[in-house]
Amino acid sequence: MDVLNTIKERRSIRKFTDTPITSSDINIILDAARWAPNAGNSNSWRFIVVSSPKLVHTMQNFTPGIFNKPAAIIVVCIEPTQKRIKEATRLIHMADAAIVSQNISLVAYSMGIGSCIVASFAAIAIRALLDIPEHITPYLAISLGYPDESPIPPPRLSISDTAFLDNYGSKWQS
Repeated sequence: MDVLNTIKERRSIRKFTDTPITSSDINIILDAARWAPNAGNSNSWRFIVVSSPKLVHTMQNFTPGIFNKPAAIIVVCIEPTQKRIKEATRLIHMADAAIVSQNISLVAYSMGIGSCIVASFAAIAIRALLDIPEHITPYLAISLGYPDESPIPPPRLSISDTAFLDNYGSKWQS
């Protein structure tokens, strides 16, 4: 599958079939995650794979962005490499979590697995539910499952409306 087409065709999936995802498929997804670019090659992400149907259901009570019933949820956490987190470091960790989530979503799509990246969750409740230590921060939750919907692509602005050449306001010429 061509990377640009994968990027263009992937959609956020919120309705899933009842088909489980195998642990070997989850392993492929996690392998793609660990190859994501990250600041200073810190490899500070940590992944909690939630696949127990009961735990998935309980997580949904604290994660309003996850609908239907996914086969699994990957919680993307960051384990800081420094004890004292400065604002810039926190923003870098957020970027690392976003990049790794994109890898997860793209490889899942290439395998026929739907995903939806969710930031709306009660971190305190998720931390307690999943026994996440205090120094590790859950940033995103990614629902995974076989799609039971085919959303149409949302409209996008044109490149000429979003890109500039040399300075803001000087339109990019394609």
